[in-house]
Amino acid sequence: MLDLTHEPDLGYVFYPNETPDHPGHPRMDVIIPAIATHQHYDPQKVQFQIVSPTKNIEHLIVHHPWTLGKKYQVCAGRILLTDHTAKCVEAFSFGGNLQIFTNDKHTVCALKSDAPIIPLFTTHDLPMWIVAEVEILLAQQRAHWNPQHPHDFETHLATVNPFLLYISCLYALQARVKRGYSRAEQLDHQGLDFVQTEIKRLQEKGKLPSVVPSLDQLF
Repeated sequence: MLDLTHEPDLGYVFYPNETPDHPGHPRMDVIIPAIATHQHYDPQKVQFQIVSPTKNIEHLIVHHPWTLGKKYQVCAGRILLTDHTAKCVEAFSFGGNLQIFTNDKHTVCALKSDAPIIPLFTTHDLPMWIVAEVEILLAQQRAHWNPQHPHDFETHLATVNPFLLYISCLYALQARVKRGYSRAEQLDHQGLDFVQTEIKRLQEKGKLPSVVPSLDQLF
């Protein structure tokens, strides 16, 4: 049973991070109503990248009413919410566990993760910068795999622990920005400040493993 501690007609909810002003969140709920309220953003469907039973990556499109599975493993990638007017809201996840609850009034998708879930519709540039840079890093890793077998990378990505992927990306971003590979100097400084502060926070809380794998080692 899902712990729904909010009013279920909000459209979507990002649960607060333990660190104030952190661009990511530990949980995201999407509420798909049976009848649109027209009082806020009313999702009609939401798309996740999930790990299939055969360890491939598939697109799961959830709508109301929902009659299929209740639990899924989400893979790293974008989450797409679409309303009745085709307006899109996006978020990015490093992966996590998805639970789906449905009744006559609404369907609720609750995604929880040890790695931050990052909304991509805020007025702040930092979340967009983080996701854009992470997607570049993942694209570079994909390029190392055999192009004759394009699904092999996705099959491997489906097995990667979300938190290890997140911290490996933090270290890769730290090195990337210091080398001056990114695009906007002002955002580079802001992004580097976040990355260094986040690494320090995780170290102080004892959440980092003694050896952090590089992205090359993960992939």
